[in-house]
Amino acid sequence: MLALLEAFLQIVLRRRGPEDLPDSRFLLGLTLAAYVLAQLPVAGIIFGPTATAAAAIAVDCALLSGVFWALLRFTGHAPRYRQTLTALAGTGALLALAQAPLVYLTKLAGAAGQTAAGPSLGLLALLLWSIIVQAHIAARALSGGYGVGLAVALVYFILSYEVSGMFAPPSG
Repeated sequence: MLALLEAFLQIVLRRRGPEDLPDSRFLLGLTLAAYVLAQLPVAGIIFGPTATAAAAIAVDCALLSGVFWALLRFTGHAPRYRQTLTALAGTGALLALAQAPLVYLTKLAGAAGQTAAGPSLGLLALLLWSIIVQAHIAARALSGGYGVGLAVALVYFILSYEVSGMFAPPSG
């Protein structure tokens, strides 16, 4: 298990790619479960323990799975799907775990009527790094350059942002 955690950490650091992971249905299921569990604290902080939080996580997983399945199938790289989604889910879980305390601190500060510059900057850094990691994974999965991977990651981010906005609690 530590070897898998190390592999995902190496992918987050862009030292390895999805091709370094086993092509395994079991591992894919395990990493998707870890991804969902890692998203729970953040969704719980944002939405509270509600059906909306569960729906937002389910839609996020479906979007991640569907977009990359279609992309890899369309580009002739469908055999790389399991490894790619495993890498995306595993690295996404690690980054979500890092995100949770920052979201919590930001929410606490907001509830107290204060700004949370440090946690907000940390969240921005994590967001940028997650795009970089997704770009790295996409580039390796598509056998393309980093520019191709970055374009895919940015388009996915915009799509994900728009879809997740449907679940956002009303401001005010």
